[in-house]
Amino acid sequence: MRREYLFVLVTLCLCILGIVAVYSVDPLRDEGFGPKSFFGRQILWNVVGWALFLLFRFFDFQWLFRRSWLWYLLSVFSLGAVLVFGESDETGAKRWLFSRSVQPSEFAKLALLFFLSSYLSTNRDELDFWSLLVKSAFFAAVPALLVFLQPDLGTALVLGVLWFGALFLGGWHRRKLGLLLGLVAGLSPLSWFIMKDYQRKRVLAFLDPWQDPLGSGYNVVQSQIAIGSGGVLGQGWLSGKQTQLRFLPARYTDFIFAAFCEQFGFVGGMVLLTLFILFFWIVLETAQRVGNLEERFFASLFGILFLFQVGINVGMNLGIAPVTGIPLPFVSYGGSSLLVHLAGAGMIARLIWRTEQEERERWI
Repeated sequence: MRREYLFVLVTLCLCILGIVAVYSVDPLRDEGFGPKSFFGRQILWNVVGWALFLLFRFFDFQWLFRRSWLWYLLSVFSLGAVLVFGESDETGAKRWLFSRSVQPSEFAKLALLFFLSSYLSTNRDELDFWSLLVKSAFFAAVPALLVFLQPDLGTALVLGVLWFGALFLGGWHRRKLGLLLGLVAGLSPLSWFIMKDYQRKRVLAFLDPWQDPLGSGYNVVQSQIAIGSGGVLGQGWLSGKQTQLRFLPARYTDFIFAAFCEQFGFVGGMVLLTLFILFFWIVLETAQRVGNLEERFFASLFGILFLFQVGINVGMNLGIAPVTGIPLPFVSYGGSSLLVHLAGAGMIARLIWRTEQEERERWI
């Protein structure tokens, strides 16, 4: 099977499983298909997302690199607007605009990805100098700080990982990167003093969720119970006490992996993880075949973004990573995340198509 067909098939399967998972935990599914139900909105976002996928698959997206400064500035402006005009959730965090229908921090990931790809490839000769590190760190820190102030520690961490990944891929001096990583690790305990109360509780719950199973550790405890109760083959679709009786919190967003495993078991969970691994492998292989430096940066960083989010989300469902609110790509309920990932996947599909065309021409 051609790599492009396999990539499209894997992406489609992930989106379908996402709709199936959201429907199974939707408290409004009895309302039927429509904008009132979560799964109805998820289907509509999939339609828009796949339209973006096709747009970027069939049309050259080099113009996005040429306007990377514009996307960066727009993302910074929208993140600033969230702090002023944004709508708060039950924790007091401001993360949405337009009646909680748009989450600018998700689009900031793609904007920073394009900006770093363009900026570092343009300044390729300066990658070994501290000045480029400081400049790129500043550009990454501005949106990361605005996201952190929402507060959204998880997404701010994702933006930081994108920046560090860009330096690593660019071949920045390994010893300097090690020194930088050690410095960040050494200073990380200081973040405790600027965390919100609920964020500190999440960290403590990660260390020992059973210390307060009905309080700060409730989310992780219920997630572990849901995954464990799924067994090998699961309780069956639309079944499972933790999911259907609503003991599992955020079951259609942060903890959708636990809800999926309760219904489809270890086998279902492994199928989902296999699809994630296949998706990442194809993206990584494409990045190695692309000749254009900007596009190689883009594909590699998109793969890092995808893998990091999957790893953290699955990890927090299993209780081996702190709860950060990072969605599971293509599966978690949410339009902004889905649109960003499908748009990015469409760009990867075009790169796959182009590299296959170039390889065929070399054989002729």
